Amino acid sequence: MRFRRILPTLLFGALLAGCNDLDLTNPNQPSTETFWQTDDDALAGINATYNGLMQNGVYGRWQSFAFDIRSDIGFSPSPWADLANFNKFTLTDYNFEVNREVWQHHYQAIARANQVITYVPDIDMDAALRDRVVGEAKFIRALLYFNLLNLYENVPLITTVLLPEDRPATASPAQLYTQIEKDLTEAIPVLPGSYDNANRGRATKGAAQALLGKVQLQQRKWADAATTLAPVITAGYDLMPDYAENFRGDRNENNVESVFEVQFGDRTLLASGVRGLNIAKMNGPCGPTYCDGRPTRWYYDQFLLEPTVGGGVDPRLDATIFHPGSTDVYGRTYVDRYGAGSTELFFKKWGEYYIPGDQDWDAAINFRVIRFADVLLMRAEALNEGGSPGTARPLVDRVRQRAGLAPLPLSINQAQMRAEILHQRLLEFGMEAQRWLDLKRQNLLADLTTLKSHDAEFNFFVSNKSERLPIPQSEVNLNPNVVQNINW
Repeated sequence: MRFRRILPTLLFGALLAGCNDLDLTNPNQPSTETFWQTDDDALAGINATYNGLMQNGVYGRWQSFAFDIRSDIGFSPSPWADLANFNKFTLTDYNFEVNREVWQHHYQAIARANQVITYVPDIDMDAALRDRVVGEAKFIRALLYFNLLNLYENVPLITTVLLPEDRPATASPAQLYTQIEKDLTEAIPVLPGSYDNANRGRATKGAAQALLGKVQLQQRKWADAATTLAPVITAGYDLMPDYAENFRGDRNENNVESVFEVQFGDRTLLASGVRGLNIAKMNGPCGPTYCDGRPTRWYYDQFLLEPTVGGGVDPRLDATIFHPGSTDVYGRTYVDRYGAGSTELFFKKWGEYYIPGDQDWDAAINFRVIRFADVLLMRAEALNEGGSPGTARPLVDRVRQRAGLAPLPLSINQAQMRAEILHQRLLEFGMEAQRWLDLKRQNLLADLTTLKSHDAEFNFFVSNKSERLPIPQSEVNLNPNVVQNINW
């Protein structure tokens, strides 16, 4: 039985997020004073925190726009003008649904994590389980702040249970990174290397190590990242033989390549508080979905630059994008759906194209937050930036080999390896909330001429402004200690 199907009292998570702000009069209604008493309470609290990862603004829907469609791999021709403008860096209403929900849903989940971290240590329960639950909450809190930092940069840092009158101040990126690293460093020793089948999907030691390595990499702490990621390489993870098997909900979830994934379910689980993944319904092919986000032509072309050793096309193309060469688009041929001569491109990844009918809103597909391929390429990047392209090469070759590509030349230099790693990340992680991080980390957002050639939406990009999202105006209005981002 999967972890997502045994999350107890998930709907209680909505209460947990705000119980301190309510004047409760029902004696049977849980409160802070009556709830945090047993190990079952601790598990309900951490399960509610995991549930927060499913929300639209976290991994349920909008991360695909914030991290991918806003980058050079995607664009939005949506008839919903505000959504199209969001991806053109021309947001006029800072309370627009996408921006508002990304902010609110991250902080709602942080509030749940903060309650677990605050109250569970005082519960009289098994010490190892208590420490593990707190470690899981710290992992989730670190992940949420990492997302917020890389989207907004300057956000309030909240690590306690707030009172109604509290108005936390904006923290700097340096302060945020310090707290993120602290949370993960404390989580690593108390998290297990694996779980039984009933609890698969919870944060593991490897997940915390991989996220800490990603956090260090994003700060360009190359040596630290290489050291942190080293034990994850040998922790028993591996690449799935077939790349496309990582993105199906009907089989192979929580597989050997999975380091951490959010446990989504189909609509039959909605009543229990478990929802499905919405990415494909927003960003899949026109007809079965609303196709509000689509691949750029430049992104499609990147898959064609290097043939496989057998002379074929990189198989990651057909797992990521529907294109004129696709033989089946949700049960109909591409030509039948879009006509002979059509050149339209659509995202395929995260779609339930193997189920008859249109794409459902609630796709029973777990979102892979960190895969082992990411660990391999992150450590390769850290080693290469540290001056060791030769040591990085075997790690990159593992990813290339899975895609059917030839080994890299032994003579590859640092600059060539940097370009190769970024290229492999581009092909490997489309629609996995990675491209925006890569653009920021390698300072590629400064090269607007190149980005404009990839994606015309970058013609609207304004330097020293568009690198970050605006803080929702509702938050600025409510909290005088929050400072709006520069030039917004």
